[in-house]
Amino acid sequence: MSATASNINIVTVGTRAEVKRFLDLPYDLYRGQESWNPPLRIERKEQLDPSKNPAARDLDRALFIATRDGVDIGRIAAFINPSHDTHHDAETAFFGYFDAVDESDVLSKLLSTAEVWAASKGRDRLVGPAQWSVNEEVGLLMDGFDHSNVVLMSYGRPYYAPAVEAAGFTKAVDMLAFQADLNAGYPRPKITRMMVDYAKKSKSITWRTLNPKDFNGEIERAMNIFNDAWSDNWGFFPFPDDAIQHLAKEMKPIITPDRFFFGYIDGELASFLCMLPDLNELASGFDGKLLPFNWAKLIYRLKTQTAKQARIPLMGLKKQYHNTRKGLALTAALCEESFEAARQAGFTHCELSWILEDNEGMIAICEQASAVPYKTYRMYEKRIA
Repeated sequence: MSATASNINIVTVGTRAEVKRFLDLPYDLYRGQESWNPPLRIERKEQLDPSKNPAARDLDRALFIATRDGVDIGRIAAFINPSHDTHHDAETAFFGYFDAVDESDVLSKLLSTAEVWAASKGRDRLVGPAQWSVNEEVGLLMDGFDHSNVVLMSYGRPYYAPAVEAAGFTKAVDMLAFQADLNAGYPRPKITRMMVDYAKKSKSITWRTLNPKDFNGEIERAMNIFNDAWSDNWGFFPFPDDAIQHLAKEMKPIITPDRFFFGYIDGELASFLCMLPDLNELASGFDGKLLPFNWAKLIYRLKTQTAKQARIPLMGLKKQYHNTRKGLALTAALCEESFEAARQAGFTHCELSWILEDNEGMIAICEQASAVPYKTYRMYEKRIA
Protein backbone atom coordinates (compact mmCIF):
# COMPACT_ATOMS: atom_id res chain seq x y z
CA MET A 1 0.00 0.00 0.00
CA SER A 2 1.07 3.58 -0.42
CA ALA A 3 0.20 6.90 1.10
CA THR A 4 0.85 10.46 0.10
CA ALA A 5 4.07 11.50 1.81
CA SER A 6 2.80 15.04 2.29
CA ASN A 7 0.05 13.69 4.56
CA ILE A 8 2.59 12.16 6.93
CA ASN A 9 3.78 14.27 9.83
CA ILE A 10 6.80 13.36 11.96
CA VAL A 11 6.56 14.28 15.64
CA THR A 12 9.74 14.46 17.70
CA VAL A 13 8.80 13.00 21.08
CA GLY A 14 9.33 15.39 23.94
CA THR A 15 6.41 15.37 26.38
CA ARG A 16 5.17 12.63 28.69
CA ALA A 17 2.03 12.35 26.60
CA GLU A 18 4.13 11.81 23.48
CA VAL A 19 6.25 9.18 25.24
CA LYS A 20 3.04 7.35 26.11
CA ARG A 21 1.91 7.52 22.48
CA PHE A 22 5.29 6.14 21.40
CA LEU A 23 4.95 3.24 23.83
CA ASP A 24 1.29 2.56 23.03
CA LEU A 25 1.68 2.43 19.26
CA PRO A 26 2.60 -1.27 18.81
CA TYR A 27 -0.28 -2.36 21.05
CA ASP A 28 -2.73 -0.52 18.82
CA LEU A 29 -0.97 -1.55 15.61
CA TYR A 30 -0.73 -5.28 16.32
CA ARG A 31 -3.84 -5.81 18.42
CA GLY A 32 -5.81 -8.81 17.15
CA GLN A 33 -2.94 -10.40 15.25
CA GLU A 34 -2.76 -14.04 16.30
CA SER A 35 1.03 -14.19 16.68
CA TRP A 36 1.25 -10.99 18.77
CA ASN A 37 1.83 -11.65 22.46
CA PRO A 38 1.91 -8.16 23.99
CA PRO A 39 4.80 -7.64 26.43
CA LEU A 40 4.01 -5.97 29.72
CA ARG A 41 3.64 -2.23 29.24
CA ILE A 42 5.37 -1.45 32.51
CA GLU A 43 8.44 -3.36 31.31
CA ARG A 44 8.40 -1.45 28.00
CA LYS A 45 8.05 1.85 29.86
CA GLU A 46 10.97 1.09 32.16
CA GLN A 47 13.13 -0.05 29.25
CA LEU A 48 12.69 3.41 27.75
CA ASP A 49 13.22 5.29 31.01
CA PRO A 50 16.86 6.32 31.71
CA SER A 51 16.08 6.59 35.42
CA LYS A 52 15.00 2.94 35.51
CA ASN A 53 17.13 1.27 32.84
CA PRO A 54 20.91 1.79 32.96
CA ALA A 55 21.18 0.76 29.29
CA ALA A 56 19.20 3.87 28.35
CA ARG A 57 21.02 6.24 30.70
CA ASP A 58 23.92 7.62 28.68
CA LEU A 59 22.41 7.51 25.22
CA ASP A 60 22.14 10.39 22.81
CA ARG A 61 18.72 9.61 21.39
CA ALA A 62 15.60 10.85 19.69
CA LEU A 63 12.17 9.26 19.44
CA PHE A 64 9.85 9.93 16.50
CA ILE A 65 6.17 9.23 15.77
CA ALA A 66 4.62 9.30 12.30
CA THR A 67 1.05 10.63 12.23
CA ARG A 68 -1.64 11.23 9.66
CA ASP A 69 -4.82 13.17 10.33
CA GLY A 70 -4.23 12.92 14.06
CA VAL A 71 -3.67 9.15 14.05
CA ASP A 72 -0.32 7.61 15.02
CA ILE A 73 0.80 5.27 12.23
CA GLY A 74 4.45 4.54 12.97
CA ARG A 75 7.41 5.09 15.27
CA ILE A 76 11.20 4.86 15.28
CA ALA A 77 14.08 5.67 17.60
CA ALA A 78 17.54 6.89 16.60
CA PHE A 79 20.38 6.79 19.06
CA ILE A 80 24.10 6.76 19.74
CA ASN A 81 25.45 4.41 22.39
CA PRO A 82 28.70 5.58 24.02
CA SER A 83 29.55 2.01 25.08
CA HIS A 84 29.47 0.93 21.45
CA ASP A 85 31.72 3.88 20.59
CA THR A 86 34.21 2.78 23.25
CA HIS A 87 34.36 -0.87 22.28
CA HIS A 88 33.86 -0.64 18.50
CA ASP A 89 33.75 2.67 16.63
CA ALA A 90 32.53 6.24 16.84
CA GLU A 91 30.94 6.38 13.40
CA THR A 92 27.81 4.31 14.04
CA ALA A 93 24.35 5.37 15.07
CA PHE A 94 21.45 2.97 15.55
CA PHE A 95 17.74 2.85 14.87
CA GLY A 96 15.16 0.79 16.75
CA TYR A 97 11.58 0.64 18.00
CA PHE A 98 10.60 0.37 14.36
CA ASP A 99 6.85 -0.25 14.02
CA ALA A 100 4.47 1.08 11.40
CA VAL A 101 1.49 0.43 9.19
CA ASP A 102 1.97 -1.39 5.90
CA GLU A 103 2.56 1.70 3.78
CA SER A 104 5.83 2.22 1.93
CA ASP A 105 5.85 6.02 2.32
CA VAL A 106 5.38 5.79 6.07
CA LEU A 107 8.14 3.23 6.48
CA SER A 108 10.59 5.09 4.25
CA LYS A 109 9.90 8.43 5.94
CA LEU A 110 10.58 6.95 9.38
CA LEU A 111 13.87 5.46 8.19
CA SER A 112 14.93 8.66 6.48
CA THR A 113 14.13 10.60 9.66
CA ALA A 114 16.51 8.34 11.60
CA GLU A 115 19.15 8.81 8.89
CA VAL A 116 18.89 12.59 8.99
CA TRP A 117 19.20 12.58 12.77
CA ALA A 118 22.26 10.29 12.66
CA ALA A 119 23.92 12.42 9.98
CA SER A 120 23.27 15.55 12.04
CA LYS A 121 25.31 13.91 14.80
CA GLY A 122 28.24 13.35 12.45
CA ARG A 123 27.64 9.61 12.06
CA ASP A 124 28.51 7.82 8.84
CA ARG A 125 26.68 4.53 9.40
CA LEU A 126 23.22 3.58 10.59
CA VAL A 127 22.59 0.10 12.02
CA GLY A 128 19.47 -1.58 13.33
CA PRO A 129 16.99 -2.36 14.52
CA ALA A 130 18.14 -2.50 18.13
CA GLN A 131 16.66 -1.44 21.42
CA TRP A 132 19.64 0.33 22.99
CA SER A 133 22.22 -2.46 22.51
CA VAL A 134 22.83 -6.05 21.44
CA ASN A 135 22.39 -6.91 25.12
CA GLU A 136 18.69 -6.13 24.76
CA GLU A 137 16.32 -6.78 21.84
CA VAL A 138 17.88 -6.73 18.39
CA GLY A 139 17.13 -7.67 14.84
CA LEU A 140 14.29 -7.52 12.35
CA LEU A 141 12.20 -10.67 12.17
CA MET A 142 12.70 -12.29 8.76
CA ASP A 143 10.71 -15.51 9.06
CA GLY A 144 8.68 -17.50 11.58
CA PHE A 145 5.90 -14.91 11.57
CA ASP A 146 3.32 -17.53 12.55
CA HIS A 147 5.08 -18.07 15.89
CA SER A 148 4.41 -15.74 18.83
CA ASN A 149 7.05 -13.35 20.11
CA VAL A 150 8.77 -14.82 23.17
CA VAL A 151 9.78 -12.71 26.17
CA LEU A 152 12.46 -10.11 25.36
CA MET A 153 12.47 -10.98 21.65
CA SER A 154 11.20 -8.54 19.07
CA TYR A 155 8.03 -8.82 17.02
CA GLY A 156 7.74 -7.86 13.37
CA ARG A 157 5.74 -8.11 10.18
CA PRO A 158 6.75 -9.46 6.74
CA TYR A 159 6.60 -6.04 5.09
CA TYR A 160 9.35 -4.50 7.23
CA ALA A 161 12.37 -6.16 5.60
CA PRO A 162 11.44 -5.16 2.02
CA ALA A 163 10.92 -1.57 3.18
CA VAL A 164 14.29 -1.47 4.96
CA GLU A 165 16.06 -2.90 1.93
CA ALA A 166 14.24 -0.49 -0.41
CA ALA A 167 15.67 2.31 1.73
CA GLY A 168 19.19 1.13 0.89
CA PHE A 169 20.02 -0.97 3.93
CA THR A 170 21.89 -4.25 3.53
CA LYS A 171 22.40 -7.24 5.78
CA ALA A 172 24.95 -6.86 8.55
CA VAL A 173 24.39 -10.16 10.35
CA ASP A 174 21.68 -12.72 11.08
CA MET A 175 20.75 -14.13 14.46
CA LEU A 176 18.90 -17.42 14.86
CA ALA A 177 16.31 -18.56 17.36
CA PHE A 178 16.06 -22.31 17.92
CA GLN A 179 13.01 -24.08 19.28
CA ALA A 180 13.21 -27.33 21.25
CA ASP A 181 10.24 -29.61 21.76
CA LEU A 182 11.01 -30.79 25.27
CA ASN A 183 9.13 -34.05 24.79
CA ALA A 184 10.67 -34.95 21.43
CA GLY A 185 14.11 -35.72 20.04
CA TYR A 186 14.72 -38.87 22.04
CA PRO A 187 16.90 -40.78 22.06
CA ARG A 188 19.41 -37.98 21.74
CA PRO A 189 22.08 -38.19 19.04
CA LYS A 190 24.93 -40.51 19.96
CA ILE A 191 27.44 -37.67 20.34
CA THR A 192 25.12 -35.86 22.78
CA ARG A 193 24.68 -38.97 24.90
CA MET A 194 28.44 -39.48 24.90
CA MET A 195 29.14 -35.90 26.03
CA VAL A 196 26.53 -35.95 28.80
CA ASP A 197 27.77 -39.34 29.98
CA TYR A 198 31.34 -38.05 29.98
CA ALA A 199 30.30 -35.01 32.04
CA LYS A 200 28.46 -37.14 34.58
CA LYS A 201 31.38 -39.53 35.01
CA SER A 202 34.13 -36.92 35.01
CA LYS A 203 35.49 -35.97 38.44
CA SER A 204 36.59 -32.61 37.04
CA ILE A 205 33.10 -31.54 35.84
CA THR A 206 30.39 -30.56 38.31
CA TRP A 207 27.34 -28.33 38.36
CA ARG A 208 24.82 -26.86 40.76
CA THR A 209 21.66 -24.79 40.80
CA LEU A 210 21.40 -21.14 41.77
CA ASN A 211 21.63 -20.20 45.46
CA PRO A 212 18.59 -17.96 46.10
CA LYS A 213 20.10 -16.69 49.36
CA ASP A 214 22.85 -14.97 47.36
CA PHE A 215 20.74 -14.00 44.36
CA ASN A 216 22.48 -10.75 43.41
CA GLY A 217 25.89 -12.36 43.81
CA GLU A 218 24.83 -15.27 41.63
CA ILE A 219 23.64 -12.97 38.84
CA GLU A 220 26.92 -11.07 39.03
CA ARG A 221 28.87 -14.34 38.70
CA ALA A 222 26.75 -15.36 35.74
CA MET A 223 27.19 -12.05 33.94
CA ASN A 224 30.95 -12.08 34.49
CA ILE A 225 30.97 -15.42 32.65
CA PHE A 226 28.69 -13.95 29.99
CA ASN A 227 30.96 -10.96 29.44
CA ASP A 228 33.91 -13.29 28.92
CA ALA A 229 32.08 -15.90 26.85
CA TRP A 230 30.53 -13.56 24.30
CA SER A 231 33.24 -10.88 24.10
CA ASP A 232 34.14 -11.77 20.51
CA ASN A 233 30.55 -11.65 19.27
CA TRP A 234 29.34 -9.16 16.67
CA GLY A 235 28.50 -5.81 18.27
CA PHE A 236 29.18 -7.04 21.80
CA PHE A 237 30.15 -4.85 24.71
CA PRO A 238 30.10 -5.96 28.34
CA PHE A 239 27.32 -5.48 30.84
CA PRO A 240 28.47 -2.77 33.29
CA ASP A 241 27.92 -3.25 37.01
CA ASP A 242 24.78 -1.10 37.21
CA ALA A 243 23.22 -2.99 34.30
CA ILE A 244 23.96 -6.30 36.05
CA GLN A 245 22.27 -5.03 39.22
CA HIS A 246 19.28 -3.87 37.16
CA LEU A 247 19.11 -7.26 35.44
CA ALA A 248 19.13 -9.05 38.80
CA LYS A 249 16.23 -6.93 40.02
CA GLU A 250 14.24 -7.51 36.83
CA MET A 251 14.81 -11.26 36.71
CA LYS A 252 14.32 -12.15 40.38
CA PRO A 253 10.50 -12.57 40.26
CA ILE A 254 10.60 -15.04 37.37
CA ILE A 255 13.74 -17.09 38.07
CA THR A 256 13.53 -20.41 39.88
CA PRO A 257 16.76 -21.96 41.20
CA ASP A 258 16.15 -25.33 39.55
CA ARG A 259 16.29 -23.76 36.07
CA PHE A 260 19.44 -21.71 36.64
CA PHE A 261 22.66 -23.74 36.56
CA PHE A 262 26.34 -23.04 37.18
CA GLY A 263 29.00 -25.39 35.83
CA TYR A 264 32.54 -25.99 37.10
CA ILE A 265 35.64 -27.42 35.46
CA ASP A 266 38.46 -28.51 37.76
CA GLY A 267 36.78 -26.63 40.60
CA GLU A 268 36.65 -23.31 38.71
CA LEU A 269 33.40 -21.60 37.73
CA ALA A 270 33.21 -22.09 33.96
CA SER A 271 29.64 -21.75 32.69
CA PHE A 272 26.03 -20.92 33.45
CA LEU A 273 22.60 -21.38 31.90
CA CYS A 274 19.41 -19.47 32.70
CA MET A 275 15.93 -20.57 31.61
CA LEU A 276 12.92 -18.27 32.01
CA PRO A 277 9.19 -18.78 31.54
CA ASP A 278 7.74 -16.88 28.61
CA LEU A 279 6.33 -13.86 30.43
CA ASN A 280 4.52 -12.79 27.26
CA GLU A 281 2.55 -16.06 27.30
CA LEU A 282 1.81 -15.71 31.00
CA ALA A 283 0.44 -12.22 30.35
CA SER A 284 -1.72 -13.39 27.45
CA GLY A 285 -5.03 -11.54 27.34
CA PHE A 286 -3.76 -8.59 29.37
CA ASP A 287 -3.04 -6.27 26.40
CA GLY A 288 0.18 -5.58 28.29
CA LYS A 289 -1.66 -4.06 31.26
CA LEU A 290 -1.28 -5.12 34.90
CA LEU A 291 -3.85 -2.78 36.44
CA PRO A 292 -6.32 -3.02 37.95
CA PHE A 293 -6.42 -6.82 38.51
CA ASN A 294 -4.07 -8.45 36.01
CA TRP A 295 -1.12 -8.27 38.41
CA ALA A 296 -2.89 -10.81 40.65
CA LYS A 297 -3.58 -13.05 37.67
CA LEU A 298 0.08 -12.86 36.64
CA ILE A 299 1.30 -13.81 40.11
CA TYR A 300 -1.12 -16.74 40.13
CA ARG A 301 0.06 -17.89 36.71
CA LEU A 302 3.69 -17.64 37.79
CA LYS A 303 3.01 -19.71 40.89
CA THR A 304 0.94 -22.34 39.14
CA GLN A 305 3.26 -22.45 36.10
CA THR A 306 0.72 -22.20 33.30
CA ALA A 307 3.26 -21.23 30.62
CA LYS A 308 4.22 -23.94 28.16
CA GLN A 309 6.93 -21.93 26.42
CA ALA A 310 10.29 -21.23 28.05
CA ARG A 311 13.34 -19.40 26.79
CA ILE A 312 17.06 -19.63 27.45
CA PRO A 313 18.10 -15.97 26.96
CA LEU A 314 21.40 -16.18 28.82
CA MET A 315 24.10 -18.79 28.89
CA GLY A 316 27.85 -18.78 28.58
CA LEU A 317 31.01 -20.83 28.68
CA LYS A 318 34.29 -19.08 29.42
CA LYS A 319 36.41 -18.63 26.32
CA GLN A 320 39.24 -20.80 27.63
CA TYR A 321 36.88 -23.79 27.46
CA HIS A 322 35.45 -23.09 24.00
CA ASN A 323 35.90 -26.06 21.66
CA THR A 324 37.31 -28.22 24.44
CA ARG A 325 35.95 -31.64 25.35
CA LYS A 326 35.22 -30.63 28.92
CA GLY A 327 33.56 -27.39 27.89
CA LEU A 328 31.31 -29.02 25.30
CA ALA A 329 30.42 -31.84 27.66
CA LEU A 330 29.54 -29.43 30.46
CA THR A 331 27.36 -27.33 28.13
CA ALA A 332 25.52 -30.41 26.87
CA ALA A 333 24.94 -31.57 30.44
CA LEU A 334 23.54 -28.19 31.54
CA CYS A 335 21.18 -28.15 28.56
CA GLU A 336 19.86 -31.61 29.39
CA GLU A 337 19.53 -30.81 33.09
CA SER A 338 17.59 -27.61 32.35
CA PHE A 339 15.34 -29.35 29.82
CA GLU A 340 14.50 -32.06 32.35
CA ALA A 341 13.74 -29.44 35.03
CA ALA A 342 11.51 -27.62 32.54
CA ARG A 343 9.63 -30.80 31.64
CA GLN A 344 9.05 -31.54 35.31
CA ALA A 345 7.63 -28.01 35.71
CA GLY A 346 5.19 -28.52 32.84
CA PHE A 347 6.92 -26.71 29.97
CA THR A 348 6.60 -28.27 26.52
CA HIS A 349 8.90 -26.01 24.45
CA CYS A 350 12.02 -23.93 24.96
CA GLU A 351 13.49 -21.25 22.72
CA LEU A 352 17.27 -20.88 22.64
CA SER A 353 17.99 -17.37 21.41
CA TRP A 354 19.63 -15.54 19.99
CA ILE A 355 22.62 -17.20 18.29
CA LEU A 356 24.79 -15.66 15.59
CA GLU A 357 24.55 -17.43 12.25
CA ASP A 358 28.29 -18.17 12.24
CA ASN A 359 28.50 -19.43 15.83
CA GLU A 360 29.07 -23.03 14.79
CA GLY A 361 29.71 -24.25 18.32
CA MET A 362 26.42 -22.99 19.75
CA ILE A 363 24.48 -24.07 16.68
CA ALA A 364 25.89 -27.58 17.08
CA ILE A 365 24.85 -27.62 20.74
CA CYS A 366 21.31 -26.58 19.81
CA GLU A 367 21.12 -29.26 17.15
CA GLN A 368 22.43 -31.91 19.54
CA ALA A 369 19.62 -30.90 21.88
CA SER A 370 17.21 -31.63 18.99
CA ALA A 371 16.34 -27.93 18.69
CA VAL A 372 15.58 -26.55 15.24
CA PRO A 373 15.98 -23.01 13.85
CA TYR A 374 12.53 -21.50 13.55
CA LYS A 375 13.11 -17.73 13.43
CA THR A 376 15.73 -15.48 11.88
CA TYR A 377 16.44 -11.94 13.03
CA ARG A 378 18.53 -9.62 10.84
CA MET A 379 20.59 -6.58 11.65
CA TYR A 380 20.83 -4.08 8.79
CA GLU A 381 23.36 -1.37 8.03
CA LYS A 382 23.68 1.59 5.68
CA ARG A 383 26.41 4.09 4.90
CA ILE A 384 24.85 7.52 5.21
CA ALA A 385 27.87 9.68 4.46
